[in-house]
Amino acid sequence: MASPGSPQPVGEARLSPEDLSYQGAFRLPEPFDWGARGVAYVAQTPGQPGQLFVLGNDTRKAEFAPVSIPHPAVQRAAERLPVARMVGPMRSFGAPIVESISTESALASGIAFVPPQGAQRTAKLYGSLDNWYGVVDESHATIWFTELDGSVPRGPFHVGPPGPAFHGNKSGDFLFDVPASYASRYLGGRTLITGKTRGAFHGSQGPSMIAFRPWDKESPAGNLDAVLLLAYRIRFPECAGPNTGNKASCDFPGFTMCDKWEGGSFVYSPTRAAILLLGSKGLGANHYGEPPHSRSCERSKGYHCDPFERQVLFYDVHELGAVALGKREPSSVLPYATWKPGEFLLRNPTCGQVGGAAFDPTQRRLFLIEKGIGDNNAAVVHVWSVVR
Repeated sequence: MASPGSPQPVGEARLSPEDLSYQGAFRLPEPFDWGARGVAYVAQTPGQPGQLFVLGNDTRKAEFAPVSIPHPAVQRAAERLPVARMVGPMRSFGAPIVESISTESALASGIAFVPPQGAQRTAKLYGSLDNWYGVVDESHATIWFTELDGSVPRGPFHVGPPGPAFHGNKSGDFLFDVPASYASRYLGGRTLITGKTRGAFHGSQGPSMIAFRPWDKESPAGNLDAVLLLAYRIRFPECAGPNTGNKASCDFPGFTMCDKWEGGSFVYSPTRAAILLLGSKGLGANHYGEPPHSRSCERSKGYHCDPFERQVLFYDVHELGAVALGKREPSSVLPYATWKPGEFLLRNPTCGQVGGAAFDPTQRRLFLIEKGIGDNNAAVVHVWSVVR
């Protein structure tokens, strides 16, 4: 997630995994253990490497800190990787707003840098929340914003009008920006995208995406102006019903109730582009109940879809744009490629999770966070360059 409005042109062709060249990885320091769900790339002065703003430990609800971007190393031993340096302290980032939705099941999941809009004089940090339980028909807000130091939180705001089409179970897991030229061409100037996978209660049986316009006032009120880009029909219990659902009945291929897409990014060069979603994909059946065996990733009662693997979905930016323009249905767009990065330290299948994704449009660097390293669920940032 770089700052919206970057002037680089967006290519017409589809970006493919073969267009990405691995540069190496680095570790995040200990305060990001059991966290790192969201990450934003923030550019610095010309010639400088920029910084990553990363969400902290999940138990703190909503914290972030900026970190340096060290030169990555190609190394499979996590303890030998360089460690990012915290440029500032861990800061509160709208925790009371997150807890206003739920003190038990809501937490910060996405973060994005947005330059001043309209009459605003300062850049803002936007946050999105994951209300992971969300077993209610009533919708909820998922977006807020603060100053760059996390102060003066405003929100939460509902993405689009409350109702099934823009239900809160369709937004909040990830948050990223799109180039201004793309937003102008397809999205009516809306430069931020959020989304979520929630297989019931007005969610989406597969990842959803909603584009929205950041506020141009300091103290706004109301709902965010939004347009739906992607959502798969809830076909329950035919699709993903507990112990009975048939995956062939799902709009999204192989959908399970355990699928979780944590990171998103608009990745592009002058010739190619794609929206990438990073997540953990269940490969087994939609088993509901106690863990079916001792190797189950989840130890509590609920859905169990073992085994799991980390995947990156590639979506065609022009197909999604056609949805925004009303030329095709939100459920009609499917990923054209599924990438399983072999550079991740934990091999598929694995119970290891993933975190956020970010893109540096100037140096064309893609950052993907891998979690589950060691006993403390440490996080590693992997770096690729777009080479075509």
